[in-house]
Amino acid sequence: MRLVHLADIHFGAADPHVLDAAAVCIEQIAPHALIVAGDLTQSGKRREFEAARAWLEALNLPCACTPGNHDTPMFQLHHRVLSPFARYRKYLAEFGFPLQAGAVRVDGLNTARGWQARRNWAEGSVDLDDLEAVLAAGKGAGIRLLSCHHPFVAPTGAPLQTETRRGRRASQRLARSPVQVLLSGHVHAPQAELITAPEGSYVSVTSGTLSMRLRNVPPSFNVLAFDGDVMRITAYVHYEAGFTQQALGEWNLSRMERLSSPGVVSP
Repeated sequence: MRLVHLADIHFGAADPHVLDAAAVCIEQIAPHALIVAGDLTQSGKRREFEAARAWLEALNLPCACTPGNHDTPMFQLHHRVLSPFARYRKYLAEFGFPLQAGAVRVDGLNTARGWQARRNWAEGSVDLDDLEAVLAAGKGAGIRLLSCHHPFVAPTGAPLQTETRRGRRASQRLARSPVQVLLSGHVHAPQAELITAPEGSYVSVTSGTLSMRLRNVPPSFNVLAFDGDVMRITAYVHYEAGFTQQALGEWNLSRMERLSSPGVVSP
């Protein structure tokens, strides 16, 4: 079972050469499904959503997406405040959660907001009631993943250190839940690490970007491969010669045990 994990494609600021190469690479990987963890657009414009939908449809794969902070109308404050995700739902409603791929179930959670009363409104915010509802919905599934745009806790060593509102409490609740993996984006760098809490643990996985909005890390996306209870994560990193594979780690999800070391991909 193979899942492709993308984030921060940023249509409107996407790199056409990288997008074309990624589409070819994904076709060769032949995954069972595709997960996009937010920021499909740069400014939440209609033409950006149209381009995002066309690109996803051309991949011809089961696909589910969660919105990111850039998927709100960036330059229309009244829409951002009153109906921040109306366009997202109009153009991308068909790519909804949950997604079931064999024994793997993936649920989605919206951590993006159109506006917040804080200095950096683009940071994430977790509605804990929404999180509890999602965690309760998939009981009995074999392997469970949760996708959202913002990491609950800042990834170690990532080029962007995030501060998700109620993220620590969300991380603790996730750790004691049946969900073993959190997929996110926002930091524009691929990484995977085991997050531990007194109540349990989960693997936090961030994807890189396919856009030109780089943070000292080349464009990339992730592939998650499942063999029974073992999950292996590989970052496909784009250099001038094309995509190169770099291992991010391997875990036994039944024991929540790391089998090989993950790490941040550097230029």
